[in-house]
Amino acid sequence: MSRLSFRMLLLAAFMTVLTLAIGIGASFVITYLDIYDLTAEMPLAGWSELRAMLPDDPVIRARFQELFVRYSHTDIRPQDWFFIAITAAISTLLGGAVAFVFARRLSRPITAVADAAVKVAAGEQNVRIAPMILAGEVAELVGSFNAMAASLDAYGRERSILTAGIAHEMRTPLTVLRGRLHGLIDGVIAMSDAEASTLLRHVDRLSRIVEELRTLAHAEVNALTLDRRMVDLTETAHLAAADLGPLTAEGDVTIAVAGAAPPLFCDPLRISQALTNLIYNAVKHAPPASQVLVSLEQSGANVSIAVTDAGPGFAAEDRDRLFAPFWRANSPANAARPGSGLGLSLALKIAQAHGGTITATNRKGTNGAIFTLWLPLHPAE
Repeated sequence: MSRLSFRMLLLAAFMTVLTLAIGIGASFVITYLDIYDLTAEMPLAGWSELRAMLPDDPVIRARFQELFVRYSHTDIRPQDWFFIAITAAISTLLGGAVAFVFARRLSRPITAVADAAVKVAAGEQNVRIAPMILAGEVAELVGSFNAMAASLDAYGRERSILTAGIAHEMRTPLTVLRGRLHGLIDGVIAMSDAEASTLLRHVDRLSRIVEELRTLAHAEVNALTLDRRMVDLTETAHLAAADLGPLTAEGDVTIAVAGAAPPLFCDPLRISQALTNLIYNAVKHAPPASQVLVSLEQSGANVSIAVTDAGPGFAAEDRDRLFAPFWRANSPANAARPGSGLGLSLALKIAQAHGGTITATNRKGTNGAIFTLWLPLHPAE
């Protein structure tokens, strides 16, 4: 039995006890009125004789019964019906009032939830139900609704940010493509291999953004397909570092891989993608002539791959936003760095699809940040 049903049962029991109390009280009143009628209509001599019959004597009892039958009323008179009607009306009014108060107390928060749901459906995302003195399932209902409304509000803001981020990231390559294609048509720009490579590079950037958005969308609805197999994570880390080697040449940044991890049952393509994004993020923030270290180790029932850089790290207030799509710290240095702002988000979604996660901490005693990919050794099927 639920707590709400139990309270309704208590309410019904209370109403029953109240009605019984009123009925018992009414019976006492009726008895009193019967005696009153008896004594009011009995002559004074009869009443005196009745009082004298109190001793326990058979003859006296017979006389008492004769007098009682003569002057009492065994039929229901009109005034008795009137009294019964008044008693029933008072009982109904009192019981109905108590039931109304309790029903109103229970229905008010439910009505508030229904009204608020209509407003949310109409597009008002900042609707909340004011706190009430509640308990049990009704309190849980109000709390769940407020949590749902807050989630929808946050989702709406995130969707706006995501849309703005997509527009921002795609506007630059599209503007460049449009301008250079117009230049080719007008003859201002000569067609050459170098020009074709420039155009292809911007097309590749657009394709990469679209593919990352597609992967994120699948991950959001738990529809990210994983082709799991036994994978050598140490080899995967070395290959990812080698693939990003050409990007580090200009800044004189080196990528080193240390440690080892046991083979893991996972999707090699997705894990390589997540690890590449983490290393690429570290390379972007690494200062010249520094090192990005990729450390692998087994930690209990998990495998950890930590990517450490010597960059500026991140502010404490930005920790919760590091993995938000398109979010980038507001600094002049970040504005000059390339990237779509999707890499960390995508890496986290891939880790979560494997039953793992990614943590971020600043290095202690020196500059830099550590992003650690955690993967379970025995993921749940």
